[in-house]
Amino acid sequence: MKTLALAATVSLLAVTAAAAQDWRAAAQQDVEALHQEILENHPGLVTGGDEAGFAQRLAAGYATARQNASQVSDSDDYAYALRGFARSLGDSNTTFEPNWQQPPVWYGQLWNHMTTAWRNGSYGLPPVGATLVSCGDLSAEEFARARLDGWEGDLDLAADREQTAPYLFWDRGNSFSRALPASCQFSPNGRSRARDYTLTATRVDEATRRAAWAAAVYTPQTALAIETMPGGHWIHLHDLSQGDGARAFLDQVGQQLAALQGGNLVIDMRGARSGTSALGYSLANRLWGVDYRVAQEQVGGQVVYRVSPDNRQVFVDALGRMQADPSFAANYPTAIQEVQDLIAQFDAAAASGARTFSHDISSPASDAAGAETAPLVNAMRGNVVVLVDGGCRNACVEVLDMLTTLPNVRVVGTPTGVDSIYIGQSPVALPSGHGYLNYGRQAWFGRNRGSEVGYTPAGGLAYTGNPTDEAAVRAWVASLFAG
Repeated sequence: MKTLALAATVSLLAVTAAAAQDWRAAAQQDVEALHQEILENHPGLVTGGDEAGFAQRLAAGYATARQNASQVSDSDDYAYALRGFARSLGDSNTTFEPNWQQPPVWYGQLWNHMTTAWRNGSYGLPPVGATLVSCGDLSAEEFARARLDGWEGDLDLAADREQTAPYLFWDRGNSFSRALPASCQFSPNGRSRARDYTLTATRVDEATRRAAWAAAVYTPQTALAIETMPGGHWIHLHDLSQGDGARAFLDQVGQQLAALQGGNLVIDMRGARSGTSALGYSLANRLWGVDYRVAQEQVGGQVVYRVSPDNRQVFVDALGRMQADPSFAANYPTAIQEVQDLIAQFDAAAASGARTFSHDISSPASDAAGAETAPLVNAMRGNVVVLVDGGCRNACVEVLDMLTTLPNVRVVGTPTGVDSIYIGQSPVALPSGHGYLNYGRQAWFGRNRGSEVGYTPAGGLAYTGNPTDEAAVRAWVASLFAG
């Protein structure tokens, strides 16, 4: 029996070692592929602006990623090594996603029996109010950067501070970040002398983690819905994903359109981290009317394309899909022609040895300047508040760009996430088959909002209370209409 047990143990160790080697090999292979893909195709290296800085970040990130890949032992290590490489480029539109289902935001393997929240410039423990001072030889700030910065988010951004704070004392499987501490110092009320606390990491069930997350960061309870409020309506737009739910939501908007247009309106986009901007545009087209909404657009600048075979192929593939769909070909011939023209420009630029070519862009309102047209009427008769937080990012920020061009719209809450000027994201399958690189293949210069900039409500539009106290948030929003 002892011989069989020993054999089973040796066999298990061999399988574990083989799995570690497989994940390490996959990480090493994919780090090389990610580096080459960005080097050959990303517009940040050739289109002007910060080429030198981008090249430096790519070189430094590549060196670190190669080192990390050599230490990968499992799927978590693999994902963090690749995700960290993508984050190191300083382009929030460049991301890595593994090809397995992502865990919820409250996922963690171990924790130290505490969940911090970012409140008033420090890491605190809701609801007791104790403030982190230090862990070992690191200040709270140094410890947070060692644990989170570049892995879970960018701690130079207020939105990422807000959204990643719960992870400070959670083990999420990242062996590259600083380990969970054995003890830390906390100030019980943020003002009195700090005290040492011994910390022990244990496993915890998902329900407990979810509740702890919800006590630290606002968590939407419904993705898409409409509810009445005094003087108007509250629209929940926490998810911008397309699908049956989005279609049902837009049908509901259509059924209540007159009532929605007749009073004050809250468009609640807290936590809207998923989907595309299309749903936000569809909502605005109904509320304001598509002609009026388009007439308010303030779009300008220049889109610069990097010339490369891979970037050209993205549009060739898109053209093939358009032409293969009889309905699309019949209804959108202009779109097909535009893609054909774009491919021709890639070919002309490549033939001349050019690294880039560009298009000037302008809003429909600018194009129609001087034309004799009847004035358009704003169908929205009330005031509109768009409520945001650090979970509003990616497509959510694009929707804000459009909504803020409309009259009587105010963005309120806490700072949003950001996006970059590198647009036209498309996925690239990495060679191991374990994940995808997404990045923008053209640069938008002259965009009204700068690269890596979001929305930061200020003055009376900034919410400074507890974001998880929904009653307090709603009372504060109501005061904005009363003022």
